[in-house]
Amino acid sequence: MAGAAPRGQGPSLRATAELLLLRGDLRRLDSTPALPPANREGLRQRIASELGLLPWLLRQDGDPAGAGRLRPWQHRPLSDPAALKALAATVDALLARHKLDRAAFLDPPPTVADLQQARAIYATYCAACHQGMGNGQPGAMLPARDLFLMARREPADEFLARMVQGVKGTAAIRFANPLTARQIGAMAIMFRRAPPSR
Repeated sequence: MAGAAPRGQGPSLRATAELLLLRGDLRRLDSTPALPPANREGLRQRIASELGLLPWLLRQDGDPAGAGRLRPWQHRPLSDPAALKALAATVDALLARHKLDRAAFLDPPPTVADLQQARAIYATYCAACHQGMGNGQPGAMLPARDLFLMARREPADEFLARMVQGVKGTAAIRFANPLTARQIGAMAIMFRRAPPSR
């Protein structure tokens, strides 16, 4: 019998993180009327991708009923505001059953050394694309946005989910997130607390 996935990893985390990202993308699409057309189209495409993956993840997490609730949305247009609100309500109901285990990332709280390492990771790997980007380039479908700004504007669980699912590794590590749960937690705290370095 295989051992349990390490704390903060496995199908439960992946399903919950994707649900949080889907909820955030729906909120952004619905609540930002001035969103540039390319950004709007990029969000619609990412939502379609999330809807393609989530039923499988929910089944892996032992929630076939939840998977069934999302499956019909794979073929419905997302241009109608009423449809977006109905899908958001479905996602909220699923999130009530699939809660993010924040303690896996933030317990014990990050130390000063953890936060310094988070700053170094940001400077080395993230800043080139994200520093000072605000809401990103209007002409890009999925623009790189300022992580400090995102951390302050998004719900804490959603931003943590973006750190879990949004950071990709390289082909050598099968594009898995190379950061540990502790590093992800420290980075999430650092982005919320520290002013960006310029």
